[in-house]
Amino acid sequence: MRRIYRLKLCLMLIAALATSAWAFATTAWAGPPTVTTLRLYVLNCGGLIYNRPEDYGLSREEVATSNMAVSCYLIVHPKGTLLFDTGLEDRLVGQPFWANVDEGYAQEVTAPLRAQLAALGVAPSDISYLALSHSDWDHVGNANDYAGATWLTPKTERDFMFRAGVMPERRRTYDKLEHAKSIVYSGDHDVFGDGQVILKATPGHTPGHQSLYVRLAKTGGIVLSGDLYHYTEERTLARMPEEEKTRGTPEARAAMEIFLKRTQSQLWIGHSIEFFTKARKAPDWYE
Repeated sequence: MRRIYRLKLCLMLIAALATSAWAFATTAWAGPPTVTTLRLYVLNCGGLIYNRPEDYGLSREEVATSNMAVSCYLIVHPKGTLLFDTGLEDRLVGQPFWANVDEGYAQEVTAPLRAQLAALGVAPSDISYLALSHSDWDHVGNANDYAGATWLTPKTERDFMFRAGVMPERRRTYDKLEHAKSIVYSGDHDVFGDGQVILKATPGHTPGHQSLYVRLAKTGGIVLSGDLYHYTEERTLARMPEEEKTRGTPEARAAMEIFLKRTQSQLWIGHSIEFFTKARKAPDWYE
């Protein structure tokens, strides 16, 4: 009886493992969702523990929290997929936040970007286009993983990323993009050519900073801010980092406010804890 019981137990375990492996494989490699209308997925690309809101022209009493979310986004269009930003490095998963501090920002990653995409059936090779809001390290942490996609980049940002004097450690997470298939442009760029997904020039934070406009059938227009803003309070109290006051950010923000009003769109501030807490996360989506 014991042998029969053990045999049954082994068979049950083998069946369970086989089922789990099949489920993982079919989920991981099923390919992007087939859609007839636009979808937007919000992805968790980490968090930043930070204690100097004064760097953004705000006092500690003026912000709900000084910490920041790190958001990435997958847009699925009938003509292809766009990954907007790649967040903190996947390799940081499981490491304590205090072990990875950069410029005063302690980094924490709880879910790899690659795994979140795999759960949607999306492999790196399934990404049609990669766009970065800009080249700061908390937005390009996994960029090399998606260098097989067509990189959509303003010329000014590309030149900024690969200018002489950039430390190899800073280039390390995105250096494969230098020789990737690219579409290089100035100003705005209509990703799929139908006005539904447009990269909007918002220079200032970096020379070629861009935000992303997405026009969804049910949700309406949304602009993903990138680092045009970091805190909601920057917008409501008209504050910004001191160095950005003469670098184009005031003009970019003013132009964006006009665009938001004209298109009746929402502004999603990806670093805002308030936004990210309330946002519908993948595998759920907006449409």
